[in-house]
Amino acid sequence: MDYETSPTMKFENAGDAVNDEEKSEKSSASDGSEGFVKVDQELEEPEEPNSLKESLSKVEIVEPSAPFVSEVEPETKSELPLIENLDPRVKDLLYWRDIKVSGVVFGLTLLVLLSLCCFSVVSVISYLTLSLLTVTVAFRLYKLVLQTLNGTQQPNPFQSLLDMEVTLSKDQIHKYADVILDHLNCTLVCTRDLVLVKNMVASLKFAVFMWLLTYIGCCFNGLTLLILGVIAAFVLPPIYEKYQVPIDNHYNLVAQKFAQVANAVRSKIPGAKPKTQ
Repeated sequence: MDYETSPTMKFENAGDAVNDEEKSEKSSASDGSEGFVKVDQELEEPEEPNSLKESLSKVEIVEPSAPFVSEVEPETKSELPLIENLDPRVKDLLYWRDIKVSGVVFGLTLLVLLSLCCFSVVSVISYLTLSLLTVTVAFRLYKLVLQTLNGTQQPNPFQSLLDMEVTLSKDQIHKYADVILDHLNCTLVCTRDLVLVKNMVASLKFAVFMWLLTYIGCCFNGLTLLILGVIAAFVLPPIYEKYQVPIDNHYNLVAQKFAQVANAVRSKIPGAKPKTQ
């Protein structure tokens, strides 16, 4: 059976079709407008130059391994105060820069001082000179025998030592004499001031020092003290150079304690003022 659609139904369907077409057109128009907006936004964004991008890509951020210090730290001295003003060659000997040279000098000096404890000065000088001559003459004869057997002519094996300059010029003598004279005059002036009590505190310190020397003199003589001084001169500088930081810390603690005791003593002496640190 065939059914016919009513005109009203056809109109409604046509209206629905028209509405669908309008909706599709609106949606497409809205899609197109959004696309245009996106394109406009992309066009409006400024593009960075290629060179700038490449330079930024090449930049590497490196974190500092240690904090930056603006202030320069003071250099710490690695030398004992007593040997700061010595000749550089003497410093090299005491710090054992050349182990062979320092060992020979230290051994010979200690041998001479130990020999003086048992023999007189004349005997020590004679024996040392004879020992040195025995070594040099034996070595010279050995070289002569080798030259005779080989039929060759060689120079003196000690020629390098013979070419060394061992004499002192007048300028050097005047220089050393001026240094010795300055130290001698300073010692005489200080001794006069201490003995004649120019400063009460300094004279009392000198008296205490002399009193301590009396006990040291009972245990050691001058030659023994000289031997101990030579050993300390060749042993202490390398040790201080290696363990400078802990030695300085302990020295500062002892110096502070001594300063406190000295200020307490000065406060009880009339006319003496404690030092301000």
